[in-house]
Amino acid sequence: MPRKPDPEKIHKIIRALADNPQGLWVREIARVTGLDKSTVSIYLSRHLKDQIEQSFSVGGLVKVVRLKKR
Repeated sequence: MPRKPDPEKIHKIIRALADNPQGLWVREIARVTGLDKSTVSIYLSRHLKDQIEQSFSVGGLVKVVRLKKR
């Protein structure tokens, strides 16, 4: 059974994205927040999918994540 999302982790990820409106790679989000890269990826895909937009850069090899504009 999956765990409930940790509100503190969600807040850290949202804060990192809000502070970097140009977007960040998952690895950069992990570095800024101090969370594991796989944890960031899970939270983005499961718990924050409606609040983010993803695009690809560097020839389509790198996924850039940013908050959706409201």
